[in-house]
Amino acid sequence: MTPSLKKIEKRTQYDLVKRTKRENFRLLNQRYARCGQTVLLGDSITEIFNWYELFESFIRETGQAVYNRGISGDTSDRLLERLEINALNIAPRNLVLLIGTNDLGVGAPISFTVGNVEKILRRSRESLPKLNIVLQAVYPVNKHLSRDARYMVGRRENAVIARINAELRPLAAQFNAHWLNLTGPLSDAQGNLSGEYCYDGLHLNARGFEIAAQGIIPLLDR
Repeated sequence: MTPSLKKIEKRTQYDLVKRTKRENFRLLNQRYARCGQTVLLGDSITEIFNWYELFESFIRETGQAVYNRGISGDTSDRLLERLEINALNIAPRNLVLLIGTNDLGVGAPISFTVGNVEKILRRSRESLPKLNIVLQAVYPVNKHLSRDARYMVGRRENAVIARINAELRPLAAQFNAHWLNLTGPLSDAQGNLSGEYCYDGLHLNARGFEIAAQGIIPLLDR
């Protein structure tokens, strides 16, 4: 392992808050969650997803529960680490995955993210051959909205995000997962995350999550 990767992995180690969320999900899966449901897995963008309202019709029509297993600040290596105890151990019917933007935030190379996502997909497919996987493209960002947005977006660049997505797309095909790229619907005329759909250049608002839900729900097994 190169020194740069050692530094990256040190930056991605969980603090008390993240460890607590991971262990909370572990307990909920062990004691309360049902098998054969839908799991949303990812970072803060997933954690703040307005899923209850936006998936209400899907839940009512299918009888499926939708479990949100997002942890703010999560990176692809840490998500891989908690994949089994936070998602696969309840044998979901659907797994919706969005991860990678925080890898850029800590300066990880593209190969770091792509390699971890490949491991996530491989492990998921080997563990649950019939699992329906929706792999989302990393969402665009917009550092031009405000000073706060410049701070929040940090070192993330849409050109690099596009390169990551170009490498993630064939992985979806390789592991028989749905590929969902919402870059177009979420972007403004300049190719940045539209201010209409976010509040800080990185995280979606309810209008943005409405678009995300409209893309995800048709891809879910019922």
